[in-house]
Amino acid sequence: MNSKQIERWSPWLLMVATLLVWQLLCSAFQVSEFVFPSPVRIGEQLIEFRGVIAAHAWRTYWVTMAGFGLAIVVGVLLGFVIGSSRLAYAAVYPLMTAFNALPKAAFVPILVVWFGIGIGPAILTAFLISFFPIMVNIATGLATLEPELEDVLRVLGAKRWDV
Repeated sequence: MNSKQIERWSPWLLMVATLLVWQLLCSAFQVSEFVFPSPVRIGEQLIEFRGVIAAHAWRTYWVTMAGFGLAIVVGVLLGFVIGSSRLAYAAVYPLMTAFNALPKAAFVPILVVWFGIGIGPAILTAFLISFFPIMVNIATGLATLEPELEDVLRVLGAKRWDV
């Protein structure tokens, strides 16, 4: 084997070695599967409960996509509005960066208290995770556009909305 092949296969070999050591430790020390299940037992359970796991994975996918879709729409619109106005950008930027820095998982208990357990808090969590980076980056990109570049675009016939 040459070095490129070794590099290509090294992650897979490490994963197989880790799983083998894990399985051997669980078997040798007869570790309770409640405490630390073996890879074989995990595989058996995945096969046994594949229908339930697939249904929940599908629901999670759609909840995530709904939150992400809303974040794209709202984040792009607000980012465009904030980034297009120097006054709005100067006023809102500190708040945007502060909210962007907060861990979004900290909002989950609050959302559950406000909206109960269900699809609402899950969609809002996905929304919050995606919304702030989208809005902050679009607003910053528009607000920090170099004046020289804007002048060149206008000379070339671009209108305000084109810039």
